[in-house]
Amino acid sequence: MPVIRLNDATFVDLKTISTWIGTKTPSETIDAIVREKMEALDLERDINDGTLINDKPEGDLVFEKAPGLSFTRILSASVDNGKPEKINWAGLLMKVIGVVKAKGPSGEKLVTELQIPAHVSEYTMDGYKFQPELGISVQGQSAMDAWKEISRLAKKFRIPVEVRFQWRDNKKAQHPGKIGLIRAE
Repeated sequence: MPVIRLNDATFVDLKTISTWIGTKTPSETIDAIVREKMEALDLERDINDGTLINDKPEGDLVFEKAPGLSFTRILSASVDNGKPEKINWAGLLMKVIGVVKAKGPSGEKLVTELQIPAHVSEYTMDGYKFQPELGISVQGQSAMDAWKEISRLAKKFRIPVEVRFQWRDNKKAQHPGKIGLIRAE
């Protein structure tokens, strides 16, 4: 576990907060505060297990819901029976947004359809990247956040998406070295 150094005043404040919320250790108090803030921001930790549907004999783990996608790389993907130009989570998200745009919404309407930070004009600060083919700027997303938006858009606009990915050999990865498969439509 990481070690965090707190100044004395913050530690005293943490003890006061623990009394009010009924936690016993500083770690429990910090966990409760972070959990409350994550819920307020409508965020989820990127460590959920997903629901394993099938452990295919060829080694692919097939999930009904996305597992933790930290430390993953996409091996192959299809969006609306086509392949994204960039085989990474950001490229996959842009491909899905492109399919949504082809179905009608563009400009401000397209940006309002998204539940990730986006601007109608060219904007390249604060982690945004301009997507000339879409005519909008989109802020970078973690793999899990990208997949949540991909899945949401796929369901809303009836876009079939399939992703075969691999967890890197990293002890922090959910299934180091394993290959997973998730779908949305």
